[in-house]
Amino acid sequence: MTIHSFARLSVVLLAALAIGLTACQKDRPDEELEFAFSEAELADLRANTCLTEDTEDGYDLSDTPEAGAQDRASGAKNKFWSPGQKLRVRFLNGTSALQDKVFNYAQEWEKYANVDFVRVSSGTAEIRIAFDKDGHWSYLGKDNLSIPSDKKTMNLEFTSSTPESQVRGTTFHEFGHVLGLLHEQQHPMSSIPWNVQAVYSYYAKMGWDKKKVDQQVLNKNTWESSQHTNYDSKSIMQYPVPAQLTTNGFSIGTNSVLSSSDKDFITKMYSSSRIRVRHAANTSANITFWLNGIYHTLKPGESLWAPAKTSGNQFSVWECPNGACKWEDYAPAYGKNYKIVSAGSNGNLTLSVD
Repeated sequence: MTIHSFARLSVVLLAALAIGLTACQKDRPDEELEFAFSEAELADLRANTCLTEDTEDGYDLSDTPEAGAQDRASGAKNKFWSPGQKLRVRFLNGTSALQDKVFNYAQEWEKYANVDFVRVSSGTAEIRIAFDKDGHWSYLGKDNLSIPSDKKTMNLEFTSSTPESQVRGTTFHEFGHVLGLLHEQQHPMSSIPWNVQAVYSYYAKMGWDKKKVDQQVLNKNTWESSQHTNYDSKSIMQYPVPAQLTTNGFSIGTNSVLSSSDKDFITKMYSSSRIRVRHAANTSANITFWLNGIYHTLKPGESLWAPAKTSGNQFSVWECPNGACKWEDYAPAYGKNYKIVSAGSNGNLTLSVD
């Protein structure tokens, strides 16, 4: 096993251990629990809570952070736009000054993602923004194309008195969703030690029931639904986590700038340099592979175009021959398509030119 394979395995095992430890915590019945939050904490909650709208279920996505800061990011598979995509942005209301601020911050993403935000005042627009008293929310990536043209696709509850840091951070966050990024708390490898009853109590102040809290805060994305590196508590896509919501005082502050991993991940995901990888193995199980720092998980028969380098690609497949799991390393060539196939009947996998 190579050094970078061992590092990846260590991250997976540590995340699993943290999840296991959290799962052993026992909660007292609801009626025995009372939690008090200050007005400042509740104001921060309202200012920094965002719903990721889903075209099938408005509250289908969720959040969960981990007890330790790492430098990574997470996005939804098949929700990213094509590299070089032009995305028209139209404001439905709001002052010119507020519109200018939001659009200028949105353009910060263009330095890293290969997309072109174009501001339009009328007509067709993939992104339609309102400043209503409707909370902060956005549809995710290409889901924006499914929204009727007379409906908004994003809401920003800003006014002329909203602090600049909040305008900046929330705009970065919501346009991260536009580009296909998920809430970082929702990362498959996260393992925050939530005090579950405190979380329910906290978000009840927003009028959320337990189902919505589960869907928006406590649940995590599956590996097969996302493309990701490791968990990043510094990501712009990360909710703040007050210490009162954890079992050990772990906390995360408010992130208002793009992290280094936000920039690196979105640059890779919007690169036009890609190789196609297909699940062609004789197994009904999903297969996870790692390519140049990003994890991808394929369902049987599924294929995807994964960001790659024109040379020097590092590629690993997670396989479990005879039940002994390990990363197997390869160096795929740019310009070729690949498939992951079975090598024998003991669970061994191999990468082959397709």
